[in-house]
Amino acid sequence: MPEGWESLPPGDAFVTRQVKSMGPHWIAKKPAKGYTRTLGIWAPKENIEAARKLAEETRRQREVKRLISRSQREKQEAKYREQFTEAVYEYLGFAPKHEQLACDIAKAVAEHATQVGSERVGRTSKLPLEEKAMLAARAYIRHNYTKYEDQLLDFEFPLEPGDYLYREIKSEADEAVEEFSNSHRKRR
Repeated sequence: MPEGWESLPPGDAFVTRQVKSMGPHWIAKKPAKGYTRTLGIWAPKENIEAARKLAEETRRQREVKRLISRSQREKQEAKYREQFTEAVYEYLGFAPKHEQLACDIAKAVAEHATQVGSERVGRTSKLPLEEKAMLAARAYIRHNYTKYEDQLLDFEFPLEPGDYLYREIKSEADEAVEEFSNSHRKRR
Protein backbone atom coordinates (compact mmCIF):
# COMPACT_ATOMS: atom_id res chain seq x y z
CA MET A 1 0.00 0.00 0.00
CA PRO A 2 1.32 3.49 -0.76
CA GLU A 3 2.64 5.53 2.15
CA GLY A 4 -0.07 7.59 3.88
CA TRP A 5 -3.03 5.58 2.55
CA GLU A 6 -5.70 3.92 4.67
CA SER A 7 -8.76 1.78 4.19
CA LEU A 8 -12.30 3.17 4.03
CA PRO A 9 -14.84 0.39 4.66
CA PRO A 10 -18.11 0.36 2.69
CA GLY A 11 -21.23 1.78 4.29
CA ASP A 12 -21.30 5.54 3.71
CA ALA A 13 -21.99 6.23 0.03
CA PHE A 14 -21.46 9.99 0.32
CA VAL A 15 -17.99 9.65 1.87
CA THR A 16 -17.02 6.96 -0.64
CA ARG A 17 -18.13 9.11 -3.62
CA GLN A 18 -16.23 12.09 -2.24
CA VAL A 19 -13.02 10.11 -1.72
CA LYS A 20 -13.25 8.65 -5.24
CA SER A 21 -13.76 12.13 -6.73
CA MET A 22 -10.72 13.53 -4.87
CA GLY A 23 -8.15 11.55 -6.79
CA PRO A 24 -6.33 8.25 -6.77
CA HIS A 25 -7.91 5.33 -4.93
CA TRP A 26 -7.95 1.55 -5.05
CA ILE A 27 -11.10 -0.52 -4.74
CA ALA A 28 -10.65 -3.61 -2.57
CA LYS A 29 -12.68 -6.56 -3.87
CA LYS A 30 -12.97 -10.19 -2.94
CA PRO A 31 -14.41 -12.90 -5.17
CA ALA A 32 -17.43 -14.58 -3.64
CA LYS A 33 -19.77 -17.28 -4.84
CA GLY A 34 -21.44 -15.89 -7.97
CA TYR A 35 -20.40 -12.26 -7.44
CA THR A 36 -17.56 -9.98 -6.37
CA ARG A 37 -17.82 -8.45 -2.91
CA THR A 38 -16.47 -4.92 -2.39
CA LEU A 39 -14.51 -4.62 0.84
CA GLY A 40 -14.03 -0.86 0.64
CA ILE A 41 -11.47 1.48 -0.88
CA TRP A 42 -7.91 2.49 -0.17
CA ALA A 43 -7.05 6.16 -0.58
CA PRO A 44 -4.81 8.88 0.85
CA LYS A 45 -5.62 9.45 4.52
CA GLU A 46 -6.11 13.20 4.02
CA ASN A 47 -8.74 12.56 1.30
CA ILE A 48 -10.70 10.25 3.60
CA GLU A 49 -10.53 12.77 6.45
CA ALA A 50 -11.62 15.62 4.15
CA ALA A 51 -14.55 13.55 2.86
CA ARG A 52 -15.66 12.68 6.39
CA LYS A 53 -15.43 16.35 7.42
CA LEU A 54 -17.51 17.39 4.39
CA ALA A 55 -20.05 14.68 5.22
CA GLU A 56 -20.39 16.04 8.75
CA GLU A 57 -20.74 19.64 7.53
CA THR A 58 -23.41 18.77 4.96
CA ARG A 59 -25.32 16.11 6.92
CA ARG A 60 -28.31 18.37 7.70
CA GLN A 61 -28.62 19.65 4.11
CA ARG A 62 -28.46 16.12 2.71
CA GLU A 63 -31.09 14.91 5.17
CA VAL A 64 -33.48 17.70 4.11
CA LYS A 65 -32.91 16.84 0.43
CA ARG A 66 -33.58 13.15 1.16
CA LEU A 67 -36.86 13.99 2.87
CA ILE A 68 -37.95 16.22 -0.02
CA SER A 69 -36.99 13.54 -2.55
CA ARG A 70 -38.84 10.86 -0.60
CA SER A 71 -41.96 13.03 -0.49
CA GLN A 72 -41.77 13.69 -4.24
CA ARG A 73 -41.29 9.98 -5.00
CA GLU A 74 -44.28 9.09 -2.83
CA LYS A 75 -46.43 11.60 -4.72
CA GLN A 76 -45.23 10.22 -8.06
CA GLU A 77 -45.94 6.66 -6.91
CA ALA A 78 -49.44 7.60 -5.74
CA LYS A 79 -50.15 9.26 -9.08
CA TYR A 80 -48.83 6.23 -10.97
CA ARG A 81 -50.94 3.86 -8.84
CA GLU A 82 -54.00 5.98 -9.66
CA GLN A 83 -53.23 5.84 -13.39
CA PHE A 84 -52.62 2.10 -13.18
CA THR A 85 -55.90 1.57 -11.29
CA GLU A 86 -57.77 3.54 -13.94
CA ALA A 87 -56.08 1.59 -16.76
CA VAL A 88 -57.07 -1.73 -15.14
CA TYR A 89 -60.64 -0.50 -14.64
CA GLU A 90 -60.81 0.55 -18.31
CA TYR A 91 -59.39 -2.80 -19.45
CA LEU A 92 -61.96 -4.72 -17.41
CA GLY A 93 -64.87 -2.81 -18.97
CA PHE A 94 -67.37 -4.47 -16.64
CA ALA A 95 -71.10 -3.80 -16.88
CA PRO A 96 -72.56 -1.23 -14.46
CA LYS A 97 -74.01 -3.96 -12.23
CA HIS A 98 -70.42 -5.26 -11.69
CA GLU A 99 -68.88 -1.82 -11.17
CA GLN A 100 -67.96 -2.46 -7.51
CA LEU A 101 -66.22 -5.72 -8.45
CA ALA A 102 -64.29 -3.87 -11.19
CA CYS A 103 -63.24 -1.18 -8.69
CA ASP A 104 -62.15 -3.78 -6.14
CA ILE A 105 -60.15 -5.74 -8.72
CA ALA A 106 -58.56 -2.58 -10.16
CA LYS A 107 -57.44 -1.37 -6.71
CA ALA A 108 -56.07 -4.77 -5.70
CA VAL A 109 -54.25 -5.21 -9.01
CA ALA A 110 -52.67 -1.75 -8.83
CA GLU A 111 -51.61 -2.23 -5.22
CA HIS A 112 -49.96 -5.57 -6.03
CA ALA A 113 -48.47 -4.87 -9.46
CA THR A 114 -46.95 -1.45 -8.77
CA GLN A 115 -44.97 -2.18 -5.61
CA VAL A 116 -41.57 -0.50 -5.91
CA GLY A 117 -38.75 -3.01 -6.34
CA SER A 118 -41.13 -5.94 -6.87
CA GLU A 119 -40.04 -6.58 -10.47
CA ARG A 120 -43.70 -7.17 -11.30
CA VAL A 121 -45.29 -6.21 -14.60
CA GLY A 122 -46.50 -2.89 -13.22
CA ARG A 123 -42.89 -1.76 -12.70
CA THR A 124 -41.57 -2.47 -16.19
CA SER A 125 -40.81 0.43 -18.51
CA LYS A 126 -40.76 -1.82 -21.59
CA LEU A 127 -44.54 -1.97 -22.01
CA PRO A 128 -47.20 0.72 -22.38
CA LEU A 129 -49.48 1.31 -19.40
CA GLU A 130 -52.51 -0.33 -21.05
CA GLU A 131 -50.61 -3.55 -21.75
CA LYS A 132 -49.19 -3.67 -18.21
CA ALA A 133 -52.69 -3.16 -16.83
CA MET A 134 -54.11 -5.94 -19.01
CA LEU A 135 -51.40 -8.43 -18.04
CA ALA A 136 -51.66 -7.62 -14.35
CA ALA A 137 -55.47 -7.82 -14.36
CA ARG A 138 -55.45 -11.18 -16.15
CA ALA A 139 -52.88 -12.55 -13.68
CA TYR A 140 -54.92 -11.31 -10.72
CA ILE A 141 -58.11 -12.88 -12.06
CA ARG A 142 -56.26 -16.12 -12.84
CA HIS A 143 -54.93 -16.37 -9.28
CA ASN A 144 -58.08 -15.22 -7.48
CA TYR A 145 -61.10 -16.20 -9.59
CA THR A 146 -60.10 -19.49 -11.24
CA LYS A 147 -59.01 -22.92 -10.02
CA TYR A 148 -55.43 -22.21 -11.13
CA GLU A 149 -53.90 -22.05 -7.63
CA ASP A 150 -55.75 -25.16 -6.44
CA GLN A 151 -54.69 -27.14 -9.50
CA LEU A 152 -51.04 -26.24 -8.95
CA LEU A 153 -51.26 -27.25 -5.31
CA ASP A 154 -52.76 -30.64 -6.20
CA PHE A 155 -49.33 -31.90 -7.22
CA GLU A 156 -46.89 -33.28 -4.69
CA PHE A 157 -43.99 -31.82 -6.66
CA PRO A 158 -43.54 -28.27 -7.96
CA LEU A 159 -44.40 -27.69 -11.61
CA GLU A 160 -42.02 -25.64 -13.73
CA PRO A 161 -43.29 -23.21 -16.41
CA GLY A 162 -41.86 -25.45 -19.14
CA ASP A 163 -43.66 -28.61 -17.92
CA TYR A 164 -46.48 -29.97 -20.04
CA LEU A 165 -48.84 -30.19 -17.04
CA TYR A 166 -48.10 -26.60 -16.06
CA ARG A 167 -48.82 -25.37 -19.59
CA GLU A 168 -52.10 -27.29 -19.60
CA ILE A 169 -53.19 -25.84 -16.26
CA LYS A 170 -52.21 -22.33 -17.35
CA SER A 171 -54.05 -22.72 -20.64
CA GLU A 172 -57.21 -23.82 -18.82
CA ALA A 173 -56.82 -20.91 -16.41
CA ASP A 174 -56.44 -18.45 -19.31
CA GLU A 175 -59.70 -19.75 -20.78
CA ALA A 176 -61.35 -19.37 -17.39
CA VAL A 177 -60.07 -15.77 -17.19
CA GLU A 178 -61.68 -15.05 -20.57
CA GLU A 179 -64.97 -16.60 -19.44
CA PHE A 180 -64.91 -14.66 -16.17
CA SER A 181 -64.12 -11.38 -17.91
CA ASN A 182 -66.70 -11.84 -20.67
CA SER A 183 -69.44 -12.80 -18.20
CA HIS A 184 -68.91 -9.50 -16.34
CA ARG A 185 -68.37 -7.19 -19.32
CA LYS A 186 -70.84 -4.91 -21.01
CA ARG A 187 -72.77 -6.47 -23.85
CA ARG A 188 -71.71 -4.82 -27.09
